[in-house]
Amino acid sequence: MKDAGSASTVVERDGKQKSGSSSLNRYNAIAKRFSGFALISGIGWCLDFLTMATLTQSGLPVFWANFIGAFCGVTFVFFVAGKHIFEKAGNRSTTVLLALYWIWQIVAVTAASALTAGLSWALMSLLVTVDGTAFVAGLGLKPVTLCGVTAKMLVTPFTLVANFFFMRFLLEHRKSD
Repeated sequence: MKDAGSASTVVERDGKQKSGSSSLNRYNAIAKRFSGFALISGIGWCLDFLTMATLTQSGLPVFWANFIGAFCGVTFVFFVAGKHIFEKAGNRSTTVLLALYWIWQIVAVTAASALTAGLSWALMSLLVTVDGTAFVAGLGLKPVTLCGVTAKMLVTPFTLVANFFFMRFLLEHRKSD
């Protein structure tokens, strides 16, 4: 029986594996880091979501409202997760890393905004088909706002996973096992 302190079962507190650790422990460490990233991203998503909903309710099209809200959220996540979840590798400046992250986000957010707008349109069509627009309007929401934020909720899990792996790629050197 292995003791709890053996090298093959120990993962350091910051998620790094000590030599000889098992693949299962490595995946558990990644899952733990992903959980922390998801929590930070959840806060960034709330900032993003509230910005998007406010802008959509004010009349801005879903695509642009999502684009602006997303950049508020991802910038927050870059700084907080970069400090608390990922280990900055190399001598690249934070400005360069942020610029690279924003380039990634221009592509990712544009794709997510287009998908969100498309899903929003489909949901709006469904809402019109079932005569639900009057009900939604009676709640004080514009139907496009409800459809836009619902579409955003459907797209978010995919962007969360993609952003975690991109930040990991951007900020950390891959360690050889």
